[in-house]
This record gives sequence, structure tokens and C-alpha cells, in this order.
Amino acid sequence: MSKKTITRADISETLKKKCALSRTDAINSVESIIDEVSLCIKKEKEVKIPLFGVFFSRHKKARVGRNPKTMQEAKISERDVVSFRVSRIMKDRINSALSKK
Repeated sequence: MSKKTITRADISETLKKKCALSRTDAINSVESIIDEVSLCIKKEKEVKIPLFGVFFSRHKKARVGRNPKTMQEAKISERDVVSFRVSRIMKDRINSALSKK
């Protein structure tokens, strides 16, 4: 299984081809979507994309962690993180595609 990273440019190119957009319009559309998702997550809202999944922010408390190489303890400060929960439909699509290989 080859691991290819999909970039914004790849998404823009696909959007350009499938929607008959100019390159500039496709790039601007992708950037607008990413900006809107980021803005909503910052406002502590969930971003639900039907058939795909949900992006949401969570708060993590401070804790003590370890460097696995040196086993030295280090304090990990509290922070907000972005999480993603894949939809059941997308999970089924991925699993069926992987099982066909």
C-alpha cells in the first residue's frame, strides 16, 4: 500500500476538474472551506460534514508524561486539541475498499 499525502493543491486540482472551475477559483474554494472549518472549531463548535465525519475541539488537562527514549518525566501543559470522528458511512466505505485489495 503506497502512502501518498493529499495536499491542498491535489484537492484544488480535483475540484477544478470535477466542477469546471478555474485554478484560482478552485484554490480559493479550498482555502475558504479550511478557513471556515478552522473558525468554527476556534469558536468551540462542532463541524459536521454528513457522510464524512465531525471535527471538534477538546480541552486536555495538564499531566505528567515521559520521554519514551530517556524515560525522563516532563510536564505537559493543558491545551485545546482538534479531534476528528469519522462517520460510520465513511468508515464502511474505507473498510470495504481496503478489503477489496
